[in-house]
Amino acid sequence: MRDGHISVAVCVHLYYVEMFREISAYLDNFKEIRYDLFITMPRENKAYLPVIRKKYPNAKAIICENVGFDIYPYLRFLKEIDLLSYDVIFKLHSKKDIPIDFSRNGVDLSGTKWRDYMFQALLGSPERIQCILRIVERHPHVGMVCAQEVLLCGADQIAQDISLERVEAVMLECGMRIRTWEFVAGSIFAVRPKLLVPLKRRNFQASEFPPYYPRDWNSLPYCLERVFGCMVSAQGLTICGLPPCL
Repeated sequence: MRDGHISVAVCVHLYYVEMFREISAYLDNFKEIRYDLFITMPRENKAYLPVIRKKYPNAKAIICENVGFDIYPYLRFLKEIDLLSYDVIFKLHSKKDIPIDFSRNGVDLSGTKWRDYMFQALLGSPERIQCILRIVERHPHVGMVCAQEVLLCGADQIAQDISLERVEAVMLECGMRIRTWEFVAGSIFAVRPKLLVPLKRRNFQASEFPPYYPRDWNSLPYCLERVFGCMVSAQGLTICGLPPCL
């Protein structure tokens, strides 16, 4: 903590710059909470920086290669900061709509509802953000917080579109072993920074991330999405799923 307050970092990957206003409205819910804002973006979006600076003059921009979707930019962000100087990091990105009908447990997550659900669960109100900070402060066994219905648990659910062996191999590269299969679909969450140390230590390079097409569901970005969830139990903590803020 800094000055008796929980130290917060927010990392936003802004690939779809047209979503800046929408994400900014959620960031407004931090209100009196002090936080450090980091914006990652590909080089081709650099011209949009003045728009960001106008509202967030103290935001730190990290310009990176356009590889690995939002995953490689997040790893670049980890290289830029002292992880242990923060108590919680919010990982956000300009998640596009799901172009198909999709639901889980009766919750409609089709189209824009997928993104709305994830952002509402984490940043839907000032009270929700305060709730997450209290969880971090008072419940040391909780390592990550995400939207309830995007938390997939069990190897059977995760194995539907990816090789579990490939995920295990990436975990081992980071010095961790699978304890519980957990996957935060959409990769929007709040996490204790100490859990990210193995990822930072592994020092992933842009050259390790394949071209977007042809799409390979076993490629590194998709594996790392699963690693983000599995790394929590691998280090002895749990994931807390929250419903959207109503």
